Amino acid sequence: MLISRTLARKRIAAGERPSRRAAWLPVLADIVLTGLVLAFAVYPPALTFIYVMQFSLLWTILFLMLVIYLPAQIIIIISSMWATKSRWEEEDTK
Repeated sequence: MLISRTLARKRIAAGERPSRRAAWLPVLADIVLTGLVLAFAVYPPALTFIYVMQFSLLWTILFLMLVIYLPAQIIIIISSMWATKSRWEEEDTK
């Protein structure tokens, strides 16, 4: 979200419209970085917490969705919105 947002804001301010690849590669970078952060920083402690608390399967699924899936989806959606916004062209209605 940080990479794609920063680049999109700079491009919008400069008035340039990036290519499809230039707009969506930062989104891919955001997804990879988010996946790495969640894999190394959140997933092992979350599994340890689940093991210690002895959650049932339903609570385990809900917990992992709240801790891993939901933040990842929020970052992917916001990054995609900025990529789309940077490629947007205004139509003249007159």
